[in-house]
Amino acid sequence: MLNVYICEDNVEQRNRVEGYVNEIIEAENLDMECVCATEDPQVILDCVNKEEQEGIFFLDIDLQTEMNGIQLADEIRKIQPRCYIVFITSHSEMSYMTFSYKVEAMDFIIKDNVREVKNRLHQCLLNCEQLSKQSIEAKEKNFMVKLGDYVKAVPFQDILYFEVSSNYRKVILHGKNAKVEFNGKIKELENRLDNRFYRCHRSILVNRDNIEQIKPEEGMLILKGGVTCPMSVRLGKGLTV
Repeated sequence: MLNVYICEDNVEQRNRVEGYVNEIIEAENLDMECVCATEDPQVILDCVNKEEQEGIFFLDIDLQTEMNGIQLADEIRKIQPRCYIVFITSHSEMSYMTFSYKVEAMDFIIKDNVREVKNRLHQCLLNCEQLSKQSIEAKEKNFMVKLGDYVKAVPFQDILYFEVSSNYRKVILHGKNAKVEFNGKIKELENRLDNRFYRCHRSILVNRDNIEQIKPEEGMLILKGGVTCPMSVRLGKGLTV
């Protein structure tokens, strides 16, 4: 879930932005929650220090406090380097300051047009949702296997090797804790996967990260957990531990 934070010193404008955000979250069924809406930058920082997950921050620039919105963004970045920051302000001439502080704002929304503010907020929230999903997928690095009506996720680090099944239209995934047969071809997998996976045999695609020993004289690889798999002399020449 993404937490949403709003820092705006004008009560009417703060309530408007919070209302828009909550309306959009509900309408789009986004995995988000507005957890803090305040005029005080320190309240935002206190909240951020208590949370581990990344957040979305809608910040006014001119906060009428010792810390302006850009300075606040700079402090937030120190705590959450991968968060999403959007400035909402009446002062378009202050946009240049965002570059000098290098806070990498996602957007800069001018308050003058109320209708435009809502549209831009909407797009920002949708973009954040998409970017967050991509980030999670990249971190998890799962191999997704379609089995009938459902999809099974297997972490790449748990995959030992893929093998052509006796049914030439299927491939068997040999994992540390699982063995799964699914529709596919070894050549298609070879093209789809990154260079962690190596074609060590015409019917085997091995995960280099899980190789313990290479035994070319025996035409065999020893993988983590003592699992063995065949290796051809010709194709095995490209392997090292």
